[in-house]
Amino acid sequence: MSVMRCGCLLLVFLLAACVSSSATPPPGEGGFMPPPRDATLPPPLVWQEATEEVTRANAARLSLIGRLDSGGAPSTVFAAVFSPDSSRLAALNNDQLLLWNLISGALVFNTARADAVAVYYSADKNEIYTLDSGGQIRIYDTDLGREKTSLPGQSAFNGVTAYDADKGWLALAGADGTVKVWDVAARQSLVTINAHQNAISALAFSADGEQLVTGDGINVRVWNWRTRQPVSSFEAPALRLVFSPDGAEVAVGEPQKITLWQVADGQLLHTLNTGVGGVLDVLRYAPDGQFVLNGGAVPTLSLWDAASGLFVNALPDVGGDVVSAAFTPGGDLLATSTLGGAVTLWDAATLRDKTLTRADLPLNRQQVLSLDWSPDGYLLLLFDAQGAIEVWGIPAAPVTPTAVP
Repeated sequence: MSVMRCGCLLLVFLLAACVSSSATPPPGEGGFMPPPRDATLPPPLVWQEATEEVTRANAARLSLIGRLDSGGAPSTVFAAVFSPDSSRLAALNNDQLLLWNLISGALVFNTARADAVAVYYSADKNEIYTLDSGGQIRIYDTDLGREKTSLPGQSAFNGVTAYDADKGWLALAGADGTVKVWDVAARQSLVTINAHQNAISALAFSADGEQLVTGDGINVRVWNWRTRQPVSSFEAPALRLVFSPDGAEVAVGEPQKITLWQVADGQLLHTLNTGVGGVLDVLRYAPDGQFVLNGGAVPTLSLWDAASGLFVNALPDVGGDVVSAAFTPGGDLLATSTLGGAVTLWDAATLRDKTLTRADLPLNRQQVLSLDWSPDGYLLLLFDAQGAIEVWGIPAAPVTPTAVP
């Protein structure tokens, strides 16, 4: 077990300065400014526990509070998932299945990856599920990393999945057009849906888990998956699929556009012309449903108004082949990263404005592959290309010594 020492850096949130959405600010401008390192600071702490949910109001105190390492040779983390209560993180790198305690920063266990390509946490926090390239599900306990049992999963598995973390339902797509839905905790296959004639290209559960949307590169269908009955269908070559937070519409990522469809009747609501590569990495709604966010192998991450389908804004210098973006659970901050570039916080209240309020985190390296917020909003995790995971949060305020009379 190994936890690297790391220092804390404060982020100063300057309300007076902003950055135009059409240009990159020069150093020292743009709404946020990290202070210089203070040589008088005490030695860096091994780990600091996050004490508050990160919000617009306290973003000035966001600091590097710890780092997660694998305990072995450096290896890129390509899949990771939080426990439902945000207290642990399970992950896969090239060699291992790993589990960390996010309260203490301790590595709980690491064990052989066993060809796993995806990892999930059980809804009750007691088990971890992995899925291998052949569609087999393996189930591990969360104390020792011991494999408890395995399930056959999907014999025609083609790498496309959807998971409802609240219910523990895992949908596995097949090259034969079928979708199998498992209740993994109950060790039970619930349904097999003959969804399409062609291989499934994309899947997604609605937020309440009651509906499942499937695409085969030609058609998209929304299902009441329990009864295996279609709710609606429409023609669209889906590369990515995502429900709106209220489940009323589906966003379909297509080769050069995003189309928004009404779930109830399959009516086309809006077409968002993104250009080539516009949805390779990012396609998501804001938590309140007002924005659709998209980005990929294009120069800028784009925001669209979900109600009108109109272009809202572009986030400068957030683009390229490897880009990541995530809103805080409360929706008032947006974090973005670009491989080889900055990790930036954006004030969501300014996303419709001509000028945007932003902060670039003071990183030692610019090799962040992806980022994510914990479900409780306390932690921002940055996944480095070489395998380490930086953990940012709001630490407890330093204790002020009491004066002796």
